[in-house]
Amino acid sequence: MKRTLTAIILISFLAIIAQAQEGQAPVALPHRSGLGPIRAESSNTVTIPADTQVSIQMLSGIHTRVNRPNDLVTARLLQPVYVHGRVALPTGSLLDGHITMVRNSGHIHRPAELGLRFDKIVLPNGQAESMAGVLAALEKSRTLDLHLDAEGHLTGGRALSWKALLGGAGPGSFGAIRLMASGATAVSMGLSLAGAAAVGYEIFWPRGREVNLPPQTRCRIRLNYPLTVRVSW
Repeated sequence: MKRTLTAIILISFLAIIAQAQEGQAPVALPHRSGLGPIRAESSNTVTIPADTQVSIQMLSGIHTRVNRPNDLVTARLLQPVYVHGRVALPTGSLLDGHITMVRNSGHIHRPAELGLRFDKIVLPNGQAESMAGVLAALEKSRTLDLHLDAEGHLTGGRALSWKALLGGAGPGSFGAIRLMASGATAVSMGLSLAGAAAVGYEIFWPRGREVNLPPQTRCRIRLNYPLTVRVSW
């Protein structure tokens, strides 16, 4: 009987303790949300649309008699590019590219041709992004005597003049013409008729003009595809 009573008292005591614990408010476990806000990097990305034109200055000199396909070229951004009021491409960004095509000049005034493409831009903060840009405009193209087509290819000038046709108006040119007219004169001067003909060929059918793009030349390039870069708020 005493054992039964003791068991009943013990069970009642445990029940009272259990009810007291259920009445207490639950204790929240530690969570990252209670440790203060987590700071995210204050940066975002913006996209510069395709067909955007940017102003650059050539740092590399280019000449069709010197350069070959895949030669590297470098340029510098002259003006910042904005997207939605934010600077996407800062002034001083460097553009890396390469020559895609070279066709040397030929006789009968066939001018030289050259193509180049920019495929990487490096921002002043070190961020490097792939890009695809071609020449869209050339400052002082008349002074340089160059033509630029819609594909961004440069072509030497095609101007013809009697001075160019005669190889210059000096006495040497007219002497070469007289040399062609008289084989006997050519022989008496110790020159072969073949040599005289070669001189005449150069006079009447001179080579076309080369493509020469000196360093510091200012141009505009056109983006063929959108360009996405990271920018700071």
